[in-house]
Amino acid sequence: MFPNEKLKHVFFWTIELLALATLAYIVLRFDFLIKPIAVFIETVFLPLLISGFFYYCLKPIMKLIQKIKIGKFQVPRGLAVIITFSLFLLVVVGGLMIFVPLILNEISNFLNSLPSLAHNIQEYVKDMIEQPWFKRLNLSVSDDDIKNAVSQYSSSFVKITAGTITSTIGTITSFTIMALTVPIILFYMMSDSNRLLPAVQKFFPKNRAEEVMELGEQLDKTIERYISGQAIQMLFVGFTMSIGFGFIGLPYIWLLGFIAGVANIVPYVGPFIGIAPAAIVALSMDWKMLIGMAILMAVVQQINGSIIYPALIGNALKIHPLTVMLLLLGAGNLWGMMGMIVVVPFYAIARTILLYGIKLHATRKEDEAVSNIIQKEIDENLMK
Repeated sequence: MFPNEKLKHVFFWTIELLALATLAYIVLRFDFLIKPIAVFIETVFLPLLISGFFYYCLKPIMKLIQKIKIGKFQVPRGLAVIITFSLFLLVVVGGLMIFVPLILNEISNFLNSLPSLAHNIQEYVKDMIEQPWFKRLNLSVSDDDIKNAVSQYSSSFVKITAGTITSTIGTITSFTIMALTVPIILFYMMSDSNRLLPAVQKFFPKNRAEEVMELGEQLDKTIERYISGQAIQMLFVGFTMSIGFGFIGLPYIWLLGFIAGVANIVPYVGPFIGIAPAAIVALSMDWKMLIGMAILMAVVQQINGSIIYPALIGNALKIHPLTVMLLLLGAGNLWGMMGMIVVVPFYAIARTILLYGIKLHATRKEDEAVSNIIQKEIDENLMK
């Protein structure tokens, strides 16, 4: 029926894929089956994601503690886990006690100053319209247009902010549960992570165990380097931007620095998203302040891009910038900010698995070719 074995395999693989796609389509039509599964995944995914992020941030510290030697005594893994986890809790509690009141106070002050901020922006736009260079553009902009535009954007911002606050208040219970579950998940991740790969190996044949271990170690190193590097980048950008905002005289320095640091987790696009609130505040004060903020951002990102990023992450992901931009564009449209945060490491994991599989397949083909050549030579010698 089939002219060769290869075409036969292609035919059967095609039939199997079509059958799986049909089955998936039929199952997805039943909401009573899919909805509970989707809710379960959504509930579990975020705590696991946050715990995994902290795990890879703390893993280098845990490995460093394990290397400590005092005479003949070397810190065992269990003690290193306890010390690292205790330091983590101490830093988190201390940070919450110090910075959360500051940021909440700045949020309150910022919301109270929104009317004056909108008025300042309106006055700035009116002054800009009176400039000779703007008049040469021959654009007809009236005071009513300015008032309507500023009012529209201000009311939209207030609605978004109010909605965010209401949503935040409504999810206090979920946040409390997550605050309790994340440390527990994190602790077990740290204490039992060395058992994961041996457990996964049991699901594969014995002749594939070494390959599974090698692939798992590659993935672990890639994720560890990327996440720990991103965490240090976020801290550096957030802290230096806050100090810089204070130096140039911008208010709400900790709030704006926090936003700039967190947004920096999104490659390439994140710095511009994070600086947008600071740009609005600077624009409402003075155009010179806006220039100072732009210079500050350029200096911080230059240090981050030329020194910190190469030293911490370097070529760990080996992904072309254009590929990253396309991934961010697609993930942002599909899943919003969360998608933009997770799409790059998920793509890196999938890419590592695929390239390892291709490399393994090529190696096996070479081994088979060498084996066939050797067998052929043996057969020829026997014939002689």
